[in-house]
Amino acid sequence: MKTFKTFGKTLCMAAVLFILNSCNKDDDNTPAPYVPAANTSFVKGTVEGTAFSSLTASCSKAGSGADAVVTILGADLAANSISLVLVGITATGTYDVNNATNSVLNYSPGSGGVAYSTGECSAASGTITVTAIDATHVEGTFSFTGKDTDNCDTGATKTVTNGTFKGVF
Repeated sequence: MKTFKTFGKTLCMAAVLFILNSCNKDDDNTPAPYVPAANTSFVKGTVEGTAFSSLTASCSKAGSGADAVVTILGADLAANSISLVLVGITATGTYDVNNATNSVLNYSPGSGGVAYSTGECSAASGTITVTAIDATHVEGTFSFTGKDTDNCDTGATKTVTNGTFKGVF
């Protein structure tokens, strides 16, 4: 009988410990926010005062030297996108971008139908500062005022400030 009481007490203690342990867990099923890995591409900035941060981004590199073309494209959850096309940029430094240069900065809203770019209209311009570039990645900052590419004469503009980017090839 004494063995039965000892076994009963042990069983009760095990049950209490099991219950306490299972109540110890947090039942909040809220997903953690997406944080890109340090070795992935991204594009961030402020478009007309509204924060932009890419949910997805890609980067590609073709050619070398003066013919090198690096393209970084970032899109957010609303399908807004910012793209940077760096042509012939192979070293760190600050580069002007406008319709007379081969490099292009572009903002396209998710609603579609229009693109605000530095590549076609004379009133559009920007700056890219490359802070790091090597065989595996490019990174830096940018800002620009892009003009509606369908209507250079009277089209609307979008200003992108505080831009940062990292492109992993």
